[in-house]
Amino acid sequence: MERIQASTVTRQFKRSFGEATLNELGRIARFCRREREVTPFRLALSLIECFASDSAKCIADIQRSFNALCDTTVRYKPFHNQLAKRQFPTFVRLLLSRLLNELAVEVLRFNASSPFAVFEHIHTQDGSSFALKHSLAGVFPGRFTTISPAAVELHVDLDLLSDTLNQVVLSPDSSAERQFLPEVENLAGSLLLADRGYFARAYLRALDEAGGHFIVRAGSGINPLIVRAVGPDGRELKRFANRKLKDMLSKLSRFEHLDMTVQFGRWQCRLVVHPNLSPGAPPRYLVTNLDPRVFTPQHVSDGYRLRWQVELLFKEWKSYANLRAFDTSNPNIAEGLIWAALCAATLKRYCAHMTEQLLQVAMSTHTVAKCAHHLLSAVVRAIIHQPRAVNRCIQRLILYLASNAQRARPKRDIQTGRLKLGLEHVYASA
Repeated sequence: MERIQASTVTRQFKRSFGEATLNELGRIARFCRREREVTPFRLALSLIECFASDSAKCIADIQRSFNALCDTTVRYKPFHNQLAKRQFPTFVRLLLSRLLNELAVEVLRFNASSPFAVFEHIHTQDGSSFALKHSLAGVFPGRFTTISPAAVELHVDLDLLSDTLNQVVLSPDSSAERQFLPEVENLAGSLLLADRGYFARAYLRALDEAGGHFIVRAGSGINPLIVRAVGPDGRELKRFANRKLKDMLSKLSRFEHLDMTVQFGRWQCRLVVHPNLSPGAPPRYLVTNLDPRVFTPQHVSDGYRLRWQVELLFKEWKSYANLRAFDTSNPNIAEGLIWAALCAATLKRYCAHMTEQLLQVAMSTHTVAKCAHHLLSAVVRAIIHQPRAVNRCIQRLILYLASNAQRARPKRDIQTGRLKLGLEHVYASA
């Protein structure tokens, strides 16, 4: 690998994690007015280093990791007091926002032959919840008050092409999901993929009128008027016309799929129906406004499957970024550590993406999430103690990831995986 290529990544690391920059971020958040042992710079890097590994089991682990990284001897109580500040979650959230803006790179793009190439962005929306300590129920009430009286949900808008977050919102788990959908005006020329928890007819109608597109799964309770139905062979099924969907449920299982035009009140849209193979289970309803002359039912179905990438992101967070409930009754600490976990996960993804671009190999973000900490710690330590060694540590990290974290079955990705619809790695399509 050429030194100039590694230097590009090195410069980005130094811009994102410069001491003056992070200390200024702490002052903006009013987290730290006087710099002592636990400076914003040191705390931010120690949190990322700790959460990127598997060592963050409790707050004492984070304190010990801070002392080891920064070669200091801060006691538990003063360290805990820093995390307990009400400005602490604001500081870490600002850090995450900065990383998301600065570390986003284009990873995938559709080739010209794919019908999905017309979209500027593919937004995948979903949420992931987890329980907190019961004593936080007054601040973060959960949906299941008996089992998890305190819980939060992270509502995520993942950009498929950059493989990074457009937006992430933290809310009590009891909050309705639909209010966290992306703003309609931000989706013109884009495609939204979302699960049934985000199905809202008024929102989708507004998105349709604003020039955005969507594939959203609807629940089994919908009952629109069928205007037109087309079978797998392309022939119109006139017996479905002007009938309510629920009146025709018994006939849906006869077809591999049905492509319908349906009407919710005064709003018409497209409904692609796939019977469920499990006995007694309801069909799968995919509501979309994609043009049936361009996008076949198979396109719609495969397009919706791309939403699974956000589920893989949640798995990375919970399995390899220490996104968990810590034993704390302080809501500031609970929230701040959630943002810290996402900062660590964001940095790991950036390492995967830059390795892919620099060495032109298809990388597995899942595998990178598992193993990047082995050498990422050396990079963080160099930023603090040996700035001149950062470039060498980054070169070593990138070469290590390229050898140990490539995608295992790239051919399968093209045949049945996420590249099936004509997605290509940017380095391969250049």
